[in-house]
Amino acid sequence: MPITIGGTEGTWDIAAEVPVQVTVNGAPFTVMLATPADLEDLARGLLLTEQVLTRPDGIERLDVTGWLGDLQIAVHITPEALRTERLGARSVLGNSGCGACGVESLAQLHGRRPVSREACINVSDDAVLRGLREMPAHQPLNATSHSVHAAAWCDMSGEVLLVREDVGRHNALDKLVGALAEANRLHEPGFVVMSSRCSYELVYKTSVTNAQLLATISAPTTMALQWSTALGVPLASTLRRGDRFEVVRFPVSSLKFSTE
Repeated sequence: MPITIGGTEGTWDIAAEVPVQVTVNGAPFTVMLATPADLEDLARGLLLTEQVLTRPDGIERLDVTGWLGDLQIAVHITPEALRTERLGARSVLGNSGCGACGVESLAQLHGRRPVSREACINVSDDAVLRGLREMPAHQPLNATSHSVHAAAWCDMSGEVLLVREDVGRHNALDKLVGALAEANRLHEPGFVVMSSRCSYELVYKTSVTNAQLLATISAPTTMALQWSTALGVPLASTLRRGDRFEVVRFPVSSLKFSTE
């Protein structure tokens, strides 16, 4: 669209955000507001992180269709890979900004928590900084819109291997989880880099992978730190000092939570 910057006319691409309905075996599961790209990855990752799908190879068919600007992802799951009790864990509408939206009660929130696992490989500061430095080159949507989040999968040296983008940070991570699952790489050691703040839903979604660390550009919330401890997902963020960035680690046991 046309814009004016400092008195100079130019153009700016606006990030797309559209309703995307996900159905499971013909029944409505949720409606997300998302960027209409990599939708197969979005559905696959969402169903894994919401614990509806118990294993990636349990999807028989996945169809994406559209009508008058609205999109639908129809997922067909084999009976043995489907947790039917999880189908009611999310209400019909979820927005692009908050992974808790659509959860009807605190009991459901804790009920969707993945099984705890141990992270035992240290990710160096150099690797974290490399991942954060390389990620923007893999963000074509953000390069033109300047408003799209990214989730990147890095190897242990920090090389960016896979990136997914979306207007919602948790959607971007679901897409990344779905892409890793499709490539049969969920058990591969590595770490996740996010272009957003660290909230609790990013921690539990990351725990579906074999990530040894979740690195974000800003500090975690208290709930994210609590879930980090419970799920064995170490957290890191960055701090700018002059013209350089430093990696900040968060040992939860030494923190005092503030409610102010």
